[in-house]
Amino acid sequence: MTHSKPIHLMHIVDKLSMDGLNPNSCAILLKDWITHTDIGQYSITVCSFRASDPGGKFLEKHGITVHYLGLGKYSPKNINAICKLIEENKIDLVHLHGYSAANFGRIASRKKGISNIVHEHAVLKIRPHQYIVDFLLRKHTNLAVTVSHAVKTFVIRGRSIPPSKIHVIGNGIKLEAFKKRGLPENEKFRSGLDIPENRRIVGTVTRLSSEKGTAIFIKAMPKIIAAFPDVFFLVVGDGPLRTQLKNLSEDLNLSKHLKFLGFRSDILALLSIFDIHVLPSLSEGFSLSLVEAMAVGNAIVATRVGGMREILEDEKTGLFIPPNNTEALSEKVSFLLKNPREALKLSESAVHSSRRFGIQSSADSLNRLYQQALEKPTR
Repeated sequence: MTHSKPIHLMHIVDKLSMDGLNPNSCAILLKDWITHTDIGQYSITVCSFRASDPGGKFLEKHGITVHYLGLGKYSPKNINAICKLIEENKIDLVHLHGYSAANFGRIASRKKGISNIVHEHAVLKIRPHQYIVDFLLRKHTNLAVTVSHAVKTFVIRGRSIPPSKIHVIGNGIKLEAFKKRGLPENEKFRSGLDIPENRRIVGTVTRLSSEKGTAIFIKAMPKIIAAFPDVFFLVVGDGPLRTQLKNLSEDLNLSKHLKFLGFRSDILALLSIFDIHVLPSLSEGFSLSLVEAMAVGNAIVATRVGGMREILEDEKTGLFIPPNNTEALSEKVSFLLKNPREALKLSESAVHSSRRFGIQSSADSLNRLYQQALEKPTR
């Protein structure tokens, strides 16, 4: 299908901020996808079910128009509100992120006779009422995107979408932005964080929520410290378990070996000072944190779960451990601390492997899918 005028595309999301203070991962991905899409071919806007928030303002700073419905993600009024936006903005295609967006967006797009794409980013718990809704809406899905084959399996079983409609497109990063910084910069940055000299750093960048497994990482620290007293740990990120995890660290007497840094925007600087990066997730659709760690050249210890199995290659680009296993985590981290040459070999291979996950490649794949969705008749 050839369009003489720009295709009007609207991304619809449940929310753009996880904590009310910072943009969530979806907002960051939307910014990267949109800014790597041909502006001559597409006119792209974003619709959020929430009121204006930092995630939306983040997109607006990059020249992206955001419509705030302010109705919350559970209100059926979202359907008519979406229909109104489709009419006013002459939308040709809606790209739906999140459960409520997928439900209301499919209904609205059917009412207005336009195509839709359902995009699933994670493996979620299948709830009976959600399964019923998805079953009823299955025929109204033009195409679907999943970030990994693990998520595709979930979408087939839990979202009732036929395999023939599902396309696996991994997320991407700006590879050129994740090149490890030089030693002088790193030393200055370490000093600014008040990290003691001559300490090897083991860190994680994550959301502090139960599915990310940060408690397992913290519980493994005492055994690692016993073998390597020079080690220092950094936990980067925020979330609902922040207080609980800090209390756990205090109970384990880790104050001299661990810092919680909260949400940070200077991720490259932080990754550049990590010697080892730990990703202890209990479930994961696709881990951008893992790709970023690989691109910078961190030696990686990660759980063999979900989409991470499709990104990391055990004993070639990192080391896998079973989920929820403190003993295995401490053993693998200790192995890398004891064998720096092996850690270097893994990190060099990880940098090379990360080149598969460039944002432009991801955006180009989505653009091809948009063309396919527009060619499919709406039902």
